[in-house]
Amino acid sequence: MRNGKTGELIADNENWKNELKVLEDGIIRFKTKLAGILEADLQPYELEQLEYFQNKFLKMDDQISLLRHEVREQLHLLQQLIQSNGPQLKKILDLQYRLEVKMIIIQGNFDKLSSEFSGYLQKTFS
Repeated sequence: MRNGKTGELIADNENWKNELKVLEDGIIRFKTKLAGILEADLQPYELEQLEYFQNKFLKMDDQISLLRHEVREQLHLLQQLIQSNGPQLKKILDLQYRLEVKMIIIQGNFDKLSSEFSGYLQKTFS
């Protein structure tokens, strides 16, 4: 039971690392698009809106970075558990649940930001 559950947790951990990489790549695309837009001659109100998005992208970068760190910590705990000299399974399962919730939240935040930025670009620059 312990090895099977640990294997599932490690698989989840790998999936989260991949999901975080996808989110990070998305933010990089947004920032690249934003940089291209900023090369144009813009009105002050347009600059304010673009600064808003830039700040949102930076906050999302921070959230991704923090979550990536937590996912790495969980993998370390799982490796200790496998070696049988580490923390209890309950502690890891509690962390697993918290990470699941955080992944859902960050994905929702990313989707909302993506939609908001795409809508703004269509409305303003199309």
